[in-house]
Amino acid sequence: MPAYATSSVTSLGELFAIARESEPGYLAAKANLTASKARARQAFGAMLPQVTASATANGNRRRYETLGSSPNTLHDRYHADTDQVSLTQPLWHAANNAALREAHDGTAQAEYQLKDTEQQLYFKLASAWFDLMQARDEVNFTTAQREALRAQWEIARRAATLGAQGEPQAEEAHAKYEEASADEASAEMDVSSKLAAVEQWVGPADDLQQPYLKQDAELPDLIGDDLDAWLEQVDTHSPAVLAAARAISAADEEVAKQHDGHQPTLDLVASYGKNAQAVGNFPGQAGYDIRTLTVGLQVNVPLYSGGTQSAKVAEALAMRDKAYDDMVAARRQATLSIKDAFYGWRAGAAKARAARIAISAAETGVAAATRGSTKGLKTEADVLTAQQQLAGARRDMLKGRYQQLTAFIKLKATLGELSITDVDELDGCFTSQKQEALR
Repeated sequence: MPAYATSSVTSLGELFAIARESEPGYLAAKANLTASKARARQAFGAMLPQVTASATANGNRRRYETLGSSPNTLHDRYHADTDQVSLTQPLWHAANNAALREAHDGTAQAEYQLKDTEQQLYFKLASAWFDLMQARDEVNFTTAQREALRAQWEIARRAATLGAQGEPQAEEAHAKYEEASADEASAEMDVSSKLAAVEQWVGPADDLQQPYLKQDAELPDLIGDDLDAWLEQVDTHSPAVLAAARAISAADEEVAKQHDGHQPTLDLVASYGKNAQAVGNFPGQAGYDIRTLTVGLQVNVPLYSGGTQSAKVAEALAMRDKAYDDMVAARRQATLSIKDAFYGWRAGAAKARAARIAISAAETGVAAATRGSTKGLKTEADVLTAQQQLAGARRDMLKGRYQQLTAFIKLKATLGELSITDVDELDGCFTSQKQEALR
């Protein structure tokens, strides 16, 4: 894998640009398209004239005997040259016509497959990108929680020392602190795991710097509330479904090609040749120089091939059934992906709305606890508890928004409509500056 300066990767757009240059699946799809185009050129070439040229130059040594009353044995040496140009122009090859149509369908299929691979690559990258962001936020939350619980443990321990509360309360606070420490360690390991997923496309990324969601980033209802409108686009927009449909067309042409293998073929054949020999074919005969032009028609009628052609037809029919089943599977998968994205968006939006309310309530709680602490009505532990609730609400809001963004990308990618404009708009929702709160 190529090495990249991942510290400069700070947006989805930059990540996508790197992946397009290095991701094996995408590069394989590009190579498959190139191969499909080459097969189409081969199929077209089979319908064009086939011209060959041949030449031979032989040195000969001949021995012959004369019979009769005075037998004699003679020897001679001579050269013989042969040059020929042959042309074959297919006039009627039904199988060649079907092969050309099949090749064009195969090229169109490869184009849709490349587009689907690209779109799915974008979705996988975006999912890994937002998963890493969520893991980073979880580390921030568990770190803050651990610090708060450590402070609460210190408070409980001082209270137990002063006799204000019992030792069990201090031990309970200690247990919560240790649990929070374990949660922090788990969150940090989760970051390493999510980072490894991103490294599949950008190489070593230990110094990767991810942006932060802006405070004022408002995500409009990018998906809407009409699921049927999205589902209606599956057959006409999904690259996976369109590729499967082209595969069926190609399979139909393969069936036709194999059926046409039973039909006669007609070719125009022509040749021009020259034979030159220094001596004749019999003793004392002079050499010769012969030029020959031949033009004619050639018919080939298949009579029996041992059942091979019939077996090829049966194979083509089975592969056509497979292609149809593959299209049904692709349509079902696209439908599932759209539904999953649609409901995922709405679930993420609901989480974000609930988190906004929770943030507002938590901020009020922190303010109240802080004021109460200064007046002796609340303890420091109450303030820390309120701050934990606020941090948890902020984390939950980010989760909801990441879920919305991932769902949007999944829906657009399933329909083959995710563009660089969409990516730029999503990147515009982020900033390199860490922000304390999201409204």
